Amino acid sequence: MKKKALLWVAGLAATTGGALGLTDNETKVRAAENKIISQSANTSLEVGTTSSRAPFAESVDVSMSADKSLQVTEGFHLGSTSISGISTPGGEVSIKYLYDSNYIAKVTVDDQGRWQAIIPKLAVGNCLLLEDYTIAPTNGGIPASAIYQLWPSKLTESNFDLATTNTTTVTGSGGYPGVEVEVTFSVKVGNQVRPMKSSGIVDQDGNFEVPIVKQATGYTLNVQQKWNGTVFGIDGSHGVMNFYVKVVEGIEKPTVDKVSSKETKVTGKGKQGAKVRVQSSGQEIGTATVGQNGVFEVTIPAQKMGNELQITQEEDKDVSESTKVIVEQEVPEVTSELKEGMTTISGTASPGADVAVWTGAVAPVANVKSDVITGQWTATVPALIGGNSVQVSASLGLNQIKSSIRYGIELGSITELRAIIAGERVKVTGKGSPGATLNVKSGGNFVGTTTVDDTGRFELLIRRTIEGEKLSVSQTKNGMNSIVSETLVLKGLEAPNNIDIVTANSTEVSGKGKPGATVSVKVNGQEIGTGQVNNDGNFEVTIPKQAQGTKLSITQKEGEDESASVVVTVISAQLTKPTIDDYYVNAAYIRGTAPTGAARVTLIIDGKVTKIGSINADGKYAIYANDIAALKVAGTNFEIAVTDVHGQRSEVASGTVKGLSNLMVNPYRAGQANITGAVEKNVERIAVYDKAGTILRYGQINADGTFRIYVSGFAAMQVVGDNFTVRALNSTGIIAQATATILP
Repeated sequence: MKKKALLWVAGLAATTGGALGLTDNETKVRAAENKIISQSANTSLEVGTTSSRAPFAESVDVSMSADKSLQVTEGFHLGSTSISGISTPGGEVSIKYLYDSNYIAKVTVDDQGRWQAIIPKLAVGNCLLLEDYTIAPTNGGIPASAIYQLWPSKLTESNFDLATTNTTTVTGSGGYPGVEVEVTFSVKVGNQVRPMKSSGIVDQDGNFEVPIVKQATGYTLNVQQKWNGTVFGIDGSHGVMNFYVKVVEGIEKPTVDKVSSKETKVTGKGKQGAKVRVQSSGQEIGTATVGQNGVFEVTIPAQKMGNELQITQEEDKDVSESTKVIVEQEVPEVTSELKEGMTTISGTASPGADVAVWTGAVAPVANVKSDVITGQWTATVPALIGGNSVQVSASLGLNQIKSSIRYGIELGSITELRAIIAGERVKVTGKGSPGATLNVKSGGNFVGTTTVDDTGRFELLIRRTIEGEKLSVSQTKNGMNSIVSETLVLKGLEAPNNIDIVTANSTEVSGKGKPGATVSVKVNGQEIGTGQVNNDGNFEVTIPKQAQGTKLSITQKEGEDESASVVVTVISAQLTKPTIDDYYVNAAYIRGTAPTGAARVTLIIDGKVTKIGSINADGKYAIYANDIAALKVAGTNFEIAVTDVHGQRSEVASGTVKGLSNLMVNPYRAGQANITGAVEKNVERIAVYDKAGTILRYGQINADGTFRIYVSGFAAMQVVGDNFTVRALNSTGIIAQATATILP
């Protein structure tokens, strides 16, 4: 459709496709036997001194016979007394009000086809019928005709504010002052739905309001507009005389939490971004906006018990129904600390309330009255038991009882907490709440539990951890958890170590310990020898010869601190040392072979036991080492030792972290079938990965160390500028890798 242009003709503001009365592109053909063509235009009306807004416009509606020979070209506007136009030269134009038989003017058309007529002053609502019978003899007896109407500017659905299921007054703007807006809506009478009409007048600012009753979702409002009691539509006095406004689902009423006489906030849930209003006795006492989480909080003055609050939420001009809340009695609270052993509890309640206190028994242990002004109260109770709960109730009379939430009684803090390495375990000791369940975690993982004895002490052994590792210890009783206490694992007095093998022919036990400590060797609890650790940390204890299979318990003691025992079994011969496969930087496991008779394998770094692994039935072992920082540096030394089922240790094998092997990738261009290059001979497999780290394919390694990987058909290898990675692997994992770029 051709875009409308604004045309001014002798004070006539016309929205047409061209000059007034000469439009071809924006006509509306009415289905009538005389083939009259209709069009509409608007004129501008300045509002009088009583109006405060911008100008309003009149609408000019034009209907012409198909020949369009008779037209008004000037003067058809509000207040005009003269109109002029065109028609058939020599003809006569007669003018009268539509539906009136009396003519108000008859004028002759000059030889140029122009005419002018003096008429009564044009007013809104005037409809003029113009006729010229000159062409009738050649037009089947039908004269040239035109109808010109002057109406207020027309309202459409766009002038109306949103109508929702909450709407009780239809509102809008942009109307013509004085126009009556009539709305037909639905009303339920018994089991029937009947139409009802209501209307309002557009005010001097163009605004209007029409009262209705609430409508259901999907209902429509039938709208008509009148001027001086006459209905007019989009094309004036003919055509469609009404339009519809659809009713949509309105905003729901908010959900509101209970409100007590103590509170100065109203909280609840609503629609994100909606404005919440709180009213009391018709007066607004607070507003807020619903947050992104759908929660609102409105600050209000404290209200008296029994007051009714009305809470609504609104979005644009859509206001929800109100949620009504009655202000309740204040909920009692406990405000004092609740810790094991305390005998005094205090809190708040409604002023003058009777307060009862429970601390775990069926019956209340105290009854007091809250202060008549402040509502504060204090009660003396039996010593509180950690893990039990406290609850209070407040009464202001019959059916006016409020109960508090349940408050847990805190467990006492864990004290004297220590974690000392004791051989292959860590001994955790301390003081807690009698009867509580104690839990120990390391790195967020559960590692041990025990029960605090009736004296408040506990002791448990957990798996061996590294010196300096942090332990988190907590206690639980009757569903209550204590504050988590933390301690570091300390070395303490360790058990003797590096014990040499003891055979059936041995007459001494040797090893390492803490300088100055006394070493004791026992069999079945009977001491068979003692010795002193020298300044170098070595000791030798003389013992009688023992039979093969005898278990020796070896400890060291310094003052009152005695280490855990090391049990050594007398054997006939010592275990040989294990073998270690080549270990490369970033490899996942240290692998090797243990000697026959070995039951456990140990990784030692800088003289400290770092990890303990298991041995397969075939004698192969694997220790996960990719999480050990020291082994990510080429050249780092480490040791591997094994022990038998009796705890007898083998000779120590030494290993060194090797750097990544050399890997060369030849330049690769998009479209090539193979990636090629060269690797060292200790590589067992070669693979290529895309830029996201996803493996694409394994390749072939030739006897001379060259390799090729077939990548034809992989889209990821066709993008110029993308990176790819080639990794060389053997049984220990990745031993070399290189990243390259796809060339054009």
